[in-house]
Amino acid sequence: MMHRTYFMSVSLLIVTGYAFTSSAQQADLEKAKNLQYFPKNIEQSELISNMRQFAFALGVACTHCHGTKDQTGFNLQGVDFSLDIKPTKRTAREMLRMVDKINSKLLPKISRRSDRDLEVSCFTCHSGIALPEMIEDRVIRTVDADGLQAAIEDYRTVREAYNGSAAYNFKEQPLVEVADHLHQSGEYEAAAAISRLNLEFHPDSRQSKLRLAGAYAESGDKDKARQIYLELLKARPDDRRLKQRLEALDRKED
Repeated sequence: MMHRTYFMSVSLLIVTGYAFTSSAQQADLEKAKNLQYFPKNIEQSELISNMRQFAFALGVACTHCHGTKDQTGFNLQGVDFSLDIKPTKRTAREMLRMVDKINSKLLPKISRRSDRDLEVSCFTCHSGIALPEMIEDRVIRTVDADGLQAAIEDYRTVREAYNGSAAYNFKEQPLVEVADHLHQSGEYEAAAAISRLNLEFHPDSRQSKLRLAGAYAESGDKDKARQIYLELLKARPDDRRLKQRLEALDRKED
């Protein structure tokens, strides 16, 4: 069962909340109550171990799921782990059941998935964050809710905090997709800004240069667009599509 709980680590921290108790506190804990996912006779040491794994997978404290609405952080004094007040605790139970179904019923139907018969877990999706989402979705969501500048600042903050971890993909492709989304929505200046942001971290990204030139062309800054196309054409002088884009710029000026 441990391999499954590792996958669900973030969610189950939500379910019982013994993750960060000290040895003395653990010794004083009463028998767990209101267990709806784990077996009633589970050993306390196993339950605590599962909770620690859940906390790691989601990057949260036990109070993310346990205690009253006002209880947050790592202070567990007075926390009643049996309460079902927080929606996150109920969500955690459902997610655990979902993981069990995937591993026990759905994955076995897939032949030759690997020599090790790997299974999914909480960490598979959460990767150390409570709300699993792709970085491109986060950027677009922030643009829509708070504006372009807020999204750029949020990206920088999140990248500084999580770069090198499994939480988000900070390679060039996600922001290329964000620029495409904004371009298709007619937000050319925003698409250009996201492409420039991507080039800060991936200065050789051909895809971002193409998106930036396209955004410049659509917003009327044809000189900047032409400059980028000519630069790219030096590296690929036989690129037919680049030549077509330059020709299209010239036609727009006629």
